[in-house]
Amino acid sequence: MGDRQLNSYTLPSPDLAPENGLSYPFTVDQTTRTQQSPTQKRVTQTFFQLLIQHLRGTNAIVSVHPRPVYIEAASAYCYPDLMVTHDPRDLDRRHRLDGVIQYPCLIIDVISHPCPASEKLSQFDHYRQIETLQEYVWLDPTQPKLNCLRQIEPGVWEAYLYEPGDDVYLDSLSFLIEIEAIYNRTLTPAGRS
Repeated sequence: MGDRQLNSYTLPSPDLAPENGLSYPFTVDQTTRTQQSPTQKRVTQTFFQLLIQHLRGTNAIVSVHPRPVYIEAASAYCYPDLMVTHDPRDLDRRHRLDGVIQYPCLIIDVISHPCPASEKLSQFDHYRQIETLQEYVWLDPTQPKLNCLRQIEPGVWEAYLYEPGDDVYLDSLSFLIEIEAIYNRTLTPAGRS
């Protein structure tokens, strides 16, 4: 199968949700999202490009914010920074105008500061209701530090922490990469942005 262009879609902002009958399990501030720091943008874009390269030639969709994920169990839409799906139910829907993903295997958030761990765990409480989710990742854009919650069996999740010098393994995609590759556009020779 040849390479194909993977796209993201522009969608209505969450502030239009009430008139469209949509609900959100936690606050999503579009202004903050569109005004991400340059470091957040670089890390998100670098991770996006690495995922695209790894999945080239597959049927997977790599999605970048503002494309939402719909969490059926919560009847809610959320806007992660990145997500990946290869579920046939999403692939059949990829040409829909709403561009909504419903069955991701991987969700990634690049945190803004300050962002307490409790906020990410609150988001995870919603995300883990997605039947196909295998991994939830959040990372600090200012230093090589990546947290991964991985489902090892139905309903059982393990936490992994990756730091400088570690190889990051995303089991949901069989993807192994050095953590520094994710941060290669943000790290100075001294190792920090």
